[in-house]
Amino acid sequence: MVALDIGSHTIKAAMAEVLGLDHINVLGISSLPAKGIKKGHIVDIEAAAQGMEEALNALERLTGVEINGALIGFSGTSLSTLNNHTVVAVGTPSYEISPEDKNRVLQSARNISLPPDKGIVQTVERQYIIDGYDGVKEPIGMVGSRLEAEITVVVAAVAAVQNLQRSAGRINLEVEGLVFNPLLTSEAVLMPTEMEMGVALVDIGGGTIDVSVFERGSLLCASVLPLGGEHITRDLAIILKTSLEEAASLKEQSDISSLRPEDSAAEEGFVDVRDVQGQGGRQVSQQLVTEIISARVLEIAQMVYAELRQSDSLERIPAGIVLTGGGAELSGTTSLFEDYLGMPVRLGTPDRVPGLAGEYRQPRFGAVVGGLMCAARHVEPRKIESKRGLSGLFDRMGDWYKDFFR
Repeated sequence: MVALDIGSHTIKAAMAEVLGLDHINVLGISSLPAKGIKKGHIVDIEAAAQGMEEALNALERLTGVEINGALIGFSGTSLSTLNNHTVVAVGTPSYEISPEDKNRVLQSARNISLPPDKGIVQTVERQYIIDGYDGVKEPIGMVGSRLEAEITVVVAAVAAVQNLQRSAGRINLEVEGLVFNPLLTSEAVLMPTEMEMGVALVDIGGGTIDVSVFERGSLLCASVLPLGGEHITRDLAIILKTSLEEAASLKEQSDISSLRPEDSAAEEGFVDVRDVQGQGGRQVSQQLVTEIISARVLEIAQMVYAELRQSDSLERIPAGIVLTGGGAELSGTTSLFEDYLGMPVRLGTPDRVPGLAGEYRQPRFGAVVGGLMCAARHVEPRKIESKRGLSGLFDRMGDWYKDFFR
């Protein structure tokens, strides 16, 4: 199985062999700079295709296995979710719910009016309700006269999906699945207890932040913020008048938890900063660097809080918040979020894969490792009959996610 994580900052490719049900062996992961992608969306098809090809070629060299297809995880500012609830009468005389009844209620739930430029990427079945009894995961075979369905619908700009598919087509890569990143990341970093109780997953990427809420074991809602780790790097570069590469290095070496009001200037350290051309060097206060980074991280925490409040999710996440993604690896981010939000916050790493090498147990690899777990459970590339075109791709995605969170 092969998974691709298409990010604004990096493209990650991973390969695993399936050893059994929910048991995979990760053979390798490659991570290379993304090209032609801004805020999760492709702005240059040829450049994006080149970035994808380079990541896959690196993975082929690492594993010695030729790659023809992959499950692709993606995000972007055009993505959002809608919740829908529909009801149908059971059609059989015995009131035993049949596959046709289930299909009817799901089809009714998917009938949502959308603008012409938007399309349904996939649906997640949250629960079924039979004659008023909720919490049913699989209604087929049960008895009742009234069948209700609650689903979460993931919506995206049609052009964004088509551009991603076209980029894959440039390198003759078969798209075995196109999946909203939070669904993949949750597979690898969230614990079943957290998903059942209610938890917010905040994936801090380079150009976007995915804020998603899981409850009763499935996705409740999600949104994508047009902000990410690259904005912290850019702030540092502008204020300190240095290059983006130098700013990124300063950011990685900083620990924002070390910034305390009681710190005195006498105890303050200094760092050498080169100019935009990489020449010379001047002494800059480490506290100044930390303050710049902390201000941007605090802004991110404020935006996450506002997003959770707007979706009425603050009271639905007793398990707190799980931070993941490359931007969450900045030392001190978790404690800053916890102090500001006043709720439990932990760092999410892909720990649900036994035997995963330590170098891959980092938040940045959550989505691509989750993609392997998803592919192992839902995709059989050697047996799937290829269906060309965007509609065929959507059909396959809908089929897989009928039981994604069971």
